Amino acid sequence: MTRALVLGGGGPVGIAWESGLAVGLAAAGVAWREADLIVGTSAGSAVGARLAAGLDLSAATGPARAPLPVPAGAGVNMEELMAAWAAAASGAMTPEAARVELGRIALAAHTVPEDAFIGVFAEVQGQEWPEPFRCTAVDVLTGALQVWDRSAGVDLARAVASSCSVPGIFPPITIGGARYMDGGMRSPLNADLAAGHDAVIVVSCMALALPEGVSDPMFDATTRQLEAELSAVRDSGSALEVVAPGAEFLDISGWGANLMNPALSADAYLAGVRQAAAEAERLRSAWKG
Repeated sequence: MTRALVLGGGGPVGIAWESGLAVGLAAAGVAWREADLIVGTSAGSAVGARLAAGLDLSAATGPARAPLPVPAGAGVNMEELMAAWAAAASGAMTPEAARVELGRIALAAHTVPEDAFIGVFAEVQGQEWPEPFRCTAVDVLTGALQVWDRSAGVDLARAVASSCSVPGIFPPITIGGARYMDGGMRSPLNADLAAGHDAVIVVSCMALALPEGVSDPMFDATTRQLEAELSAVRDSGSALEVVAPGAEFLDISGWGANLMNPALSADAYLAGVRQAAAEAERLRSAWKG
């Protein structure tokens, strides 16, 4: 039996929540570290790298390990950024064209230096690349998805930084002469990369459904994409379980609006631990087959 774990994007608040989930589930006998494949995107790459490397996730909210403790990009045009996302969601641009536009914004923004951003992930810098771990990034010039793994020969911290580089806010990361931005620009989950494994657990920091009577075109477009990815996993024969944000985490994260606020990380971590207790029985059955 092969098992895969997919950890989605969600900023520093998502890092804390996913860490709490992992710690709480480990205490309940669901050891995500035993996965044959761990796919991380953005926040999920930071958690997945630590998890796969056997590092302590219980200190995910401590001052020495606070995720993304650097200033956001100076002078970034958020209206331009949101317009690119909205164009992709509406279908006015193809996904590939939208990613190229986001890459243009990433390259034009004034941000902290690359080395300063990579330093955020110092805990995994110099660590041997864990065999099961993969993380996603997007080439800023072509919009192509890049999946980093052990065979790529890239420093783990640099690869994770590239996966977390939100365009316009953090700097694109140079690897092998190209520059890369957040893998979430292709998808917040990239769950289809886990297709074919016997058991797959997908963790989303973002709601997969809006409250009844509420609709948002951009949210609806993203949800359709995520459902297509999840269907691809199911259609491959995998037994799929999805962990979506519980009510407590949705409240803390403001339904996604506050995911970049590290001041909420401690509360998000505890919410993850508590949700793990509620999810443990369901996920234990899936994980142990």
